[in-house]
Amino acid sequence: MASFASKTGPVRFASINIEGDKHLHAVSSFLKNFQPDVVCFQELTSSSVEFFEKALGMEGHFLPMTKDDIEFPGTLFGIGLYSALPVSAVSARYYYGGSGNLPTLILEDEKTIWRALLQATVKKDSQFFTVATTHFTKTSDGSTSEKQRQDLKKLMSLLDAVPEFVLAGDFNAPRGREIFTALASRYKDNIPAEYTTSIDKNFHKAGGLLLMIDCLFSTPQYEVSDVRLTDGVSDHLAITALITKKV
Repeated sequence: MASFASKTGPVRFASINIEGDKHLHAVSSFLKNFQPDVVCFQELTSSSVEFFEKALGMEGHFLPMTKDDIEFPGTLFGIGLYSALPVSAVSARYYYGGSGNLPTLILEDEKTIWRALLQATVKKDSQFFTVATTHFTKTSDGSTSEKQRQDLKKLMSLLDAVPEFVLAGDFNAPRGREIFTALASRYKDNIPAEYTTSIDKNFHKAGGLLLMIDCLFSTPQYEVSDVRLTDGVSDHLAITALITKKV
């Protein structure tokens, strides 16, 4: 199978909340055009893990968070991390749930969704890069809940064990509010200020919400540049960026 990894230069990175299996061909077409080295997915279904491996020529890793019997009966729903570069280490850790049987999704019941951090270390030329993704705890209106506060503490505890990293995902916590601000106080927010939402008004069921909830954070060792948000891919805008290491 073909690989889209570039031979030199920065790591070409993408992160997309793909809304299950609703936009598979749009997502794969977008990524084939961008030619990423590493891709992070949120709302990835178990049934499409192999689809993206074949379509993109990448090694895929999937971490389930719930079983969705509502829109995708019998399908596991979670986060994914794909790499066209050699992968030297993969870590999958839950900061909510993670023991016993995987829960079955009940809408608006956060207790039926485990929350997790999926990370990998990849090698580009002679350098190693650690990238991670999560799909954070949700509230129905973008406000801050006590569960979000508790889950954030546990997530940050997991991140404290990782020396340096780039973290992307759907945080369900709008920029400017409590949870996002807590993250941005510890890690660099790499989404340019000119972007005021990460919701695609043409695809999202709620329309044109002005909420920047898809994030791209980094620790000081990394330089994240050429960050762009692109519509027409899924119900959330696709994030792309170039990642280098500071000398």
